[in-house]
Amino acid sequence: MKKLFVIITILVTTCTASSYAQSKTPSSVLNSFESSFTNSENAIWSTVKGLYRVDFILDDQKASAFFNTDGNLIATSRNVTLLQIPMSLKSDLKKNFYDYEVSSIFEVDREDGIIYYATIKNQKNELMLESTSSGDWVANKR
Repeated sequence: MKKLFVIITILVTTCTASSYAQSKTPSSVLNSFESSFTNSENAIWSTVKGLYRVDFILDDQKASAFFNTDGNLIATSRNVTLLQIPMSLKSDLKKNFYDYEVSSIFEVDREDGIIYYATIKNQKNELMLESTSSGDWVANKR
């Protein structure tokens, strides 16, 4: 009986928090999201650095979108695989970071273009890499 109570409490809290976050999201942002990402599922809203972030599923893939208060789409992001990044980036990873293993890669699509971020690690280090327009990677400090 205690377990059932705990489970119900968690579900109610999660639903309430999600409803609260969505109710605080301006209608212009909600409308923009709905028109930009029709057929999306499981939208979960939050705010990040003055932007409205929505995590959702579209075509069986997890994605995120960021909107300003006017409802303008600022950026989208999604996790990708090595097979989905440009050949020049894949080649640069193999050439310059051959002793690292790729933990994750995600793509950010902004007005000024697409940028990729990769987390790589070996036995000694973990690095966050950012792609450049010239098709290679630069390391960000962690």
